[in-house]
Amino acid sequence: MAREDRITSGERQAGRSHAGTKAPVGFARSAAQLARMGDDELLAVFSEGDGYASSVLVDDVELAYECANGATFEGSVFRDCLFEQVDFGDCTFRDVRFEQCRFIGCTMDKGWLNRVDLRDCSAPGLSLLQARLSQVSAAACDLSFANISETSIDHMALRDCRMCEAAFQRAKLRHVSLADCDLTRIDVFGTSLAGIDVSACLFQAPVLSGDYRELRGLVVSPEQALFLATLLGVRIAEE
Repeated sequence: MAREDRITSGERQAGRSHAGTKAPVGFARSAAQLARMGDDELLAVFSEGDGYASSVLVDDVELAYECANGATFEGSVFRDCLFEQVDFGDCTFRDVRFEQCRFIGCTMDKGWLNRVDLRDCSAPGLSLLQARLSQVSAAACDLSFANISETSIDHMALRDCRMCEAAFQRAKLRHVSLADCDLTRIDVFGTSLAGIDVSACLFQAPVLSGDYRELRGLVVSPEQALFLATLLGVRIAEE
């Protein structure tokens, strides 16, 4: 790495959330000191094929139409970055934080996100098809139209996130926590929502299978229960 500038843990910028919103406890355990990594160094990791970078701060980097070639990033922070049409497919992110980053038309298909936190990120349409997510949190993020289908998710906490028309088709969900999220028209076709609590979220017009089996065991608020009752064809008598 060309530069030797280092950022100590005390200088790191904590992930911010919208006013009045408490961010979920993060999972990532980044290193005590981070070496700065710029555009050229990041592209060098991409070009290696199965490249590896550890304990780095990728700050204010802009990349477009690049391929990460299955790189691994560990104990690192991405901050204020812009990635447009970048292919992160098959990449591994372990103990990584994304802070105030923008993803435009990016893919992380078949990737592995292990102990990853996203804070104030914009990633509409992000594709995580057939990815593995373990201990992932997001706060104040836009994940509208994201494709998270056929994923395996174990421990995920989302707060104050936009998930409008996101796709979770045939996903395996375990230990998922949702609070203050917009789940309007979320597509959960073929995905069991048993044990998931959406009572503190906006949950309207979900995409379901014909027998609504995805809803079995879902925890909802009384108001949401009324909406779902009409969806199921139940008529409520007037007093």
